[in-house]
Amino acid sequence: MQTTSPALTVPLTLAPDYRVAMGLAAVGATVAVWSWATGLGLGVLAGFLGWQTTVLRWTFTETAVVLTRNGQPLRAFPYQDWQDWYVFWPGLPVILFFRENDRIHFVPVLFDPVALRRYLTHYCPPRETA
Repeated sequence: MQTTSPALTVPLTLAPDYRVAMGLAAVGATVAVWSWATGLGLGVLAGFLGWQTTVLRWTFTETAVVLTRNGQPLRAFPYQDWQDWYVFWPGLPVILFFRENDRIHFVPVLFDPVALRRYLTHYCPPRETA
């Protein structure tokens, strides 16, 4: 007997997740004990990622993932153009890599990683590896 997962709701906007920004801020604060300049640099990067987490959203639709800033669409990534994707460090998701027909993207995981994997697996199933 085949089991089916619950139906996916679209459009779905992924909830923000501040763990990457907060983790980087903690690393920056720790590093600042030994090197204030490096710690400050990491802190600035953490602040930037925190701001991005606040204003950017990924919305899954039936045909594409749409990147929005403050509710305004910036770019759509049609599923038909996706060749492959991978979440680095699945236990502690930090970076999403995905390849379109003509581009490669590395995106910090600033949103719900569980929903991200679920929807990507549904719309862009991972390729089989030999």
